[in-house]
Amino acid sequence: MKKILTYISIFIVIIIVIFVFISRNKRLNIVIQNPPAREAIAMCYQYSKETSRGFYDQAWLKMSILGDKVTGEYRNLPAEKDSKVGKFAGNVGPMDPKISGRIADVWWDSLAEGMNVREQLNIEFGEGSAVALFGEMIDRGDGVYVYKDVTKLTSGFQMSQTDCSALDDKIIVEKYIRDNVKTIVPEKPVLGGSWYITSVNINPSTKTGKMTYEDGHIQGNKSFSYIRNNNEVKINLMESIPPESKAPVIKGPVACTMDAKQCPDGSYVGRTGPNCEFVCPR
Repeated sequence: MKKILTYISIFIVIIIVIFVFISRNKRLNIVIQNPPAREAIAMCYQYSKETSRGFYDQAWLKMSILGDKVTGEYRNLPAEKDSKVGKFAGNVGPMDPKISGRIADVWWDSLAEGMNVREQLNIEFGEGSAVALFGEMIDRGDGVYVYKDVTKLTSGFQMSQTDCSALDDKIIVEKYIRDNVKTIVPEKPVLGGSWYITSVNINPSTKTGKMTYEDGHIQGNKSFSYIRNNNEVKINLMESIPPESKAPVIKGPVACTMDAKQCPDGSYVGRTGPNCEFVCPR
């Protein structure tokens, strides 16, 4: 009887040891799952408006927001003033009920008139629109420019929120057209000139656009459709309007040759008709 009890005790001890060993191994094999990383929020905005002279004021903004940090790129492209473009990084504030949006306070590495400058830039943005704020800038002493008075800032172009893929269409397709206009346009420039783009307007929803180009002497316009696959672009010309001379149209009488004709009544007349014909008195 004692032997049986001894065997049972040993068996129970063995079972407990095995159970503890298995449980310990399970705990060691548990993979500690890190909390999922937060994903950055992409927001894009764009502005485009034709001027009275047929050019386009444009601006666009791309932002990637992660927590209270933001990176992105802003391009301010007025039609008849100096453009300023560049990438930025900085901080995003909380929701401001006064503007129904948030303010990004960033350092903008801008390029304008061939000069690179790091400067402060505030951007008001929210669901639907965004605007960059400009004001008088001063050097803080290390070559970085800051606002002289943040209470006296003026708004730039009011940009509307857009799909980031649609904005990429505008950026990539326009750059492709500007870089390759010489091969896209079938006509030959005149008087030794070279084609360059004066304006491009792209509609991402229909994958179409219009471009205006010139060589300094003549100007042309074309409509086109496009296909974009990442950075690869294919342009198909849809409609061609022949280039027009940029010379002003002179309205008034046409200069005719100085010969004369004797009329039946014996008088002489010159070429004074609309098409330089002789017109005798009636």
